Amino acid sequence: MRKHVPVLLWAVASSCATPILVGSPGGAASSGPAGSASIAAAEVVAITNEARARNSLQALATNARLTEAARLHAEQMASRGLLAHTISGARYPTMQSRLEAVTYRYANAAENIAWNQPTAQRVMSTWLNSSGHRANILDPNLTEMGVAVAYSSRGEPYWVQVFGRPRA
Repeated sequence: MRKHVPVLLWAVASSCATPILVGSPGGAASSGPAGSASIAAAEVVAITNEARARNSLQALATNARLTEAARLHAEQMASRGLLAHTISGARYPTMQSRLEAVTYRYANAAENIAWNQPTAQRVMSTWLNSSGHRANILDPNLTEMGVAVAYSSRGEPYWVQVFGRPRA
């Protein structure tokens, strides 16, 4: 799914989810106001694990490689003003290429993306109310996650959640 993001529609929010199954091959963006991106990412991790606990699932461990894969994609989307899992012409056009770039060998992986949600609470509410995103968040076969948010030159946040289960 490729979507050109209209920069004048601040109130409109979109998101998308794509799971990757076993057997898959392994304007400028900024981090926003000082420290806000890392605080927001930590809030997404906490809310994700609260949702998993409410559903009797184990918490996901934070993984630095998955966090880096999420950062790569959030920055790519923010710099291009695009909300898409695949970005033709980008250095890391697919989730698989991002996971390969950070050397994350996985048995299962999934990715949630969103645009223009103003807070971690809002993006998580949106994802949890979407069947595809919720399925990724509550997938018992996933054990780790990384989260990043990058801001477009217009200040619009691009959110990425990358989930994984390392290959044995």
